Amino acid sequence: MSKAAEGPPVTSYIGNALVIAKALDTYGVDGAAALAEVGVDVNAAPTFDTRVPVDLIHEAIIRHAQDGLDPLFGLQFARFINPINYHAFGVMLTSSTSLRAFCQRLERYSAYINTSDLVEFADNGELGYKVAVPARLVGQPFEVLLHESAWAATMLKLIRSVSSPGFAPAQVRFAFSAPEGYTDEFAAYFRCPLVYDSSQTVLCFAEQDLDQPLPGGNAQLARHSEKLVFDYLKTFCEMEIVNAARMALFELLPRGDFSLSSLSGALDLGEEELGNRLKVKGMSYQQL
Repeated sequence: MSKAAEGPPVTSYIGNALVIAKALDTYGVDGAAALAEVGVDVNAAPTFDTRVPVDLIHEAIIRHAQDGLDPLFGLQFARFINPINYHAFGVMLTSSTSLRAFCQRLERYSAYINTSDLVEFADNGELGYKVAVPARLVGQPFEVLLHESAWAATMLKLIRSVSSPGFAPAQVRFAFSAPEGYTDEFAAYFRCPLVYDSSQTVLCFAEQDLDQPLPGGNAQLARHSEKLVFDYLKTFCEMEIVNAARMALFELLPRGDFSLSSLSGALDLGEEELGNRLKVKGMSYQQL
């Protein structure tokens, strides 16, 4: 469920802006022009590390589509998404060898798509989503449409791209009321039981699906892409200690030097401090 954002400005990956422009086009709005009005030029060739203030994207939507925005906007957004929209992040997810690995990576690196996204993956197969939005936008109808439904639809689109076009979750719970007059479209897209007015938007996966090998999986490509995502994210946000330790081990293991002292040195931490910080996260050096 959306809540007010605090702290640094919320930014979104440029791929989201490109897709927002295409989605706005379907409503009779020149999406690229609408974004250009607020200072986001999607016609310029973006570099892989370009980020856009989320406020600007919302401003473009408010100006041009607020009256005409319908509950299908999130699904329309997802239809224009493909893995390359998110560059290394998309490659990392869709080259995961199992649905469990896909969800674990999404949980670790969700800030790549939106710095305010919080994704939590539970062992029972529930992939939950929360987003913090600017205080002035909390409660706006388009917030639910753009974030909650678009996120769920987009993640399912990416999963289907690496598993099968007919893949369906066991259940989807939405943190918004059933969209009157549009529930059939939601049912057709998600192809599973849907629950509305939930406390959180959650994709629920059957246990037997979590560890089935994905046809498009490639472990080596997934690890390489994950390193690129990690290096990119640490340029603008603090990386969680377990992720940082995992990435350091990726560098140390090929050298055969992965002692606790080498790992703590790579992270610029003392051995005791590293151990304590891992313990807080329910992890240990031996487990890593």
